[in-house]
Amino acid sequence: MLRAVLPDTMIIAALDIIDCECVMKYKTSWGRHHYEVLGTTSTYTVFPHLGAASTAVSSYCTCPSFAYAVLISENHLMCKHVLAVCLADRWSRCIVRHIEDDDLLLKFAGHVSP
Repeated sequence: MLRAVLPDTMIIAALDIIDCECVMKYKTSWGRHHYEVLGTTSTYTVFPHLGAASTAVSSYCTCPSFAYAVLISENHLMCKHVLAVCLADRWSRCIVRHIEDDDLLLKFAGHVSP
């Protein structure tokens, strides 16, 4: 099914990310989830489900590939990081870490390393 809408290389790359246990799911005490993917050169923040308010894209990743392939050239529906988060979350393969509300706020501000 995935092969009908996504390139094989992206599917394989996303599965590799999951196998390397690089999908982090941070959970707060009030039920908020924050996802990060540990890439080879950087850590990317992923928002897999933006909701109905966004009609242009249904997900977002901070990687350069998402900016170019999804937002600018519109060649892909998502990047490998978004796919990895969606699959890992569905298969319960995320590395779950509990995080305090203040620490999550600092993480969004870029002051706390993963």
